[in-house]
Amino acid sequence: MAQVLIAEDEAFTAMALVDALADQGHTVRDAADGAIAIRMLDDFEADLVITDLMMPNLDGAGLIRFLDSRPGPQMPVILISGVPETRLPADLRYDAYVGKPIDHAALTRAIDALTQPD
Repeated sequence: MAQVLIAEDEAFTAMALVDALADQGHTVRDAADGAIAIRMLDDFEADLVITDLMMPNLDGAGLIRFLDSRPGPQMPVILISGVPETRLPADLRYDAYVGKPIDHAALTRAIDALTQPD
């Protein structure tokens, strides 16, 4: 199972994600914004980040830019957002998109695709 860091400012959504992913056997931590998520990466070796796009302090795009600036391989990112994928910034890197309200089956498929060995 994967170690997953969730950056989501909506408490109910974050709680639902944590519970669902923990029930699947993942180790999960959550942060209320991108800045907190960055600090958590010092002590939590995430295999994958799930981030909302619009959050206070540091949004999902800022979190992704930080992840991409780190040395080594790129951290897989699943973007969750109420913004339709067709309206996302063209230069925003992410590996999978799941719209809100969250389709948990689609999220599980994305996690599996990004964390299973080839």
